[in-house]
Amino acid sequence: SANETIRGDTRILEVLAEKDEQAHRNIGDPSAFMRVHDVEAEEEITAAAVAAGEAAERFDARLTPAASEGDDLLALFLGTGPPPPGGAAGDTDAAGDTDEAGGTGGADAPAPPSLFASDLAYCEAALHRLRAKDRALRFETDAAGGVLTLDAPDDLRRRFDTFPREVLPRDGRLTLTADRRRMREAMADSRRDEAAWPAVHWLWRLNPVVGWLNDRMTAAFGRHEAPVLAGVPGLAADEAVFLLSGLVPNRRGHPLLYEWVAVTYRGERRGALLPFGELLARTGLGRRAVANRGRQADLPLLRRLLPDAVARARERVVERRRGFENRVNDKLNRELAALEALKARQLRRLKLRLERSDQSEAFKRAREERARRDIKTIFDEYLTWVEDTMTTEPQPWMRVACVMTGEGVEEGSGLAGQAPGRR
Repeated sequence: SANETIRGDTRILEVLAEKDEQAHRNIGDPSAFMRVHDVEAEEEITAAAVAAGEAAERFDARLTPAASEGDDLLALFLGTGPPPPGGAAGDTDAAGDTDEAGGTGGADAPAPPSLFASDLAYCEAALHRLRAKDRALRFETDAAGGVLTLDAPDDLRRRFDTFPREVLPRDGRLTLTADRRRMREAMADSRRDEAAWPAVHWLWRLNPVVGWLNDRMTAAFGRHEAPVLAGVPGLAADEAVFLLSGLVPNRRGHPLLYEWVAVTYRGERRGALLPFGELLARTGLGRRAVANRGRQADLPLLRRLLPDAVARARERVVERRRGFENRVNDKLNRELAALEALKARQLRRLKLRLERSDQSEAFKRAREERARRDIKTIFDEYLTWVEDTMTTEPQPWMRVACVMTGEGVEEGSGLAGQAPGRR
């Protein structure tokens, strides 16, 4: 149209069409542009822009979302964004660890404490332990190039059954890399060859190979067993440290809080509770090699201390859970209020539709009752899902990872005849 007003209104709709096309090109969600996630509210925003004669350029700017956390993560992964504060862009964290607050680290958080310098170092150490029992296990590591090559055993192959077939190479030989440049090249090659999956896998803690190694390492000790490390440097001669982990899940069984606690004793006297990072700083574990001097721990003493150590660690995790609940409750209440507001809008919309209908009153009442039941069912199911997802279980799941002692006793003394400290 040559009319400026009509042409301006049309441009508003053109902007919406462009945003929708952009979302589909980027495999995104078109609702992210208006950020209201409700069709009726989106219509109101569009109508208000048209009625006010808002310029298309200003409307477009309002619909351009700010850079999200996912965008920053993707830019960091592809090496196109700035490195995270306090570390180089190529730094990687060790597998399976969480920070003291229960998170998994991030661009603006320090790397979580770990016994390993990188995911690759962790995988290499775990594979060497497995190969000590299974000489048929074949793998190679290139620390300088950040590459791990592994012939997948049968139990690892089964982990890929739920993935598309092309994820696991036909010969079962997996190549994983922690080098971003090499990963970018592999992704570019797969696009050029129109392959559904890159020939190289990204080595990080959510890779199926790392998950498989985590489970195999956890299974190194049986139920109700934990290793005892005697003669650990940095500990006093009469000092014992119980290292425990506490996990707090939501009602759906998904972990929301994960805490490491070191419980110390001097003889039978209680000591302090230490964060995992402070324990590593004291002992140097993971930072230097520790020789096995053939020491034995006082196992009867450790067994007497074990129940008290578990109770103290549990109390610490429960305290952290209370703080976590307080923070989450505010978010949960906001979510529930938004849900109730959306439900009220749906009911108002239903009432307006029925008022404009020319059908008989009896037919309209039946339609209204049926629609109200449907709306209630949908919102009740979603409300249950939100509450089950964001509400934690009252009791944490505790696990003794290991016990460390100071000097211990020499092998051949009165205690050395006992079985090695495991149970």
